[in-house]
Amino acid sequence: MRRFHSQAACVGIALLAGTSWPTRVWADEPPTAVELQEAREQFTRGRQLEDEGKFAEALVLFQRVGHVKMTPQVRFHLALCLEHTGKLADALETFRIAAREASGTAPNVVTEANQHVDALEKRVPTLTVVVVNGSPRDEISLAGRPVTAGSALRVDPGGYTLTLRRDGSVASEERVTLEEGKSVRVELAAAGVGGTAPASIQRTLGWAALGVSAASLVTMGVFIGLRSNRLSQVEAACPTLTDCAPSVAPIASEGATYATLVNVFAGLSGAAAVGGVALLLTAPAPAASAPRAGLRVNPVFAPGVGFLSVEGRF
Repeated sequence: MRRFHSQAACVGIALLAGTSWPTRVWADEPPTAVELQEAREQFTRGRQLEDEGKFAEALVLFQRVGHVKMTPQVRFHLALCLEHTGKLADALETFRIAAREASGTAPNVVTEANQHVDALEKRVPTLTVVVVNGSPRDEISLAGRPVTAGSALRVDPGGYTLTLRRDGSVASEERVTLEEGKSVRVELAAAGVGGTAPASIQRTLGWAALGVSAASLVTMGVFIGLRSNRLSQVEAACPTLTDCAPSVAPIASEGATYATLVNVFAGLSGAAAVGGVALLLTAPAPAASAPRAGLRVNPVFAPGVGFLSVEGRF
């Protein structure tokens, strides 16, 4: 595709001479004669660099010219340099602006700018970001650039880090690669962020509670053994369990204490088991597809004691 050779360059330089200037971009005062002369020279040198394929150097010169006075011709060459230096998304938007600014005054600019627009629309990748279980507090950024959820965004080809923040904390991060001409849709999930304990912490607490329940069962078993031992001693010393000798009283007292501790640890074990099971069952599912938690709770009863037996997969 041709690039505004003699005709466009002449029009751009003529405008730089001051025949029909729009409002100055970077200053309230009109450009001085010295500034205009320097801009004309930079424009000419920029065109030469374009012909030599040195678009990065030409871009710098055209930016300087635009700081003095922006015209549709200057903007066209800015877009051309952006395109050839890989800034396709910026080039696409700059070509569109150049075509609008040139409407009615520079038809050749409109024609060639629109040709570039048509070509770039097929090349510039499109990214759409969707947030699962989104919140008004969500902030999405692509390499530091704000992104609106659900909106198609034109982005230069390349690799980027897509970040989702909620209440200032990173809720999700994903690496995404965009190729020319491709449309990419990315789903970000922020489960367990923003006021709710993360699933991993809740599961940890659930398992810890079940651990307490198991330890309480073991301790309860120890006291059941001690209680049985004291009961056996009492029955041996006083078979009728009535009118027993005073020496039996301390043994009976210890047995009563052990019986109380059996009941205490039985209650603690049951409460910890119920709490642990509840935490595990209500924990949010992991982001990756994993088997759902399964539990089987079996009540166990024995003379003088009752507890829960828990089996499951989490």
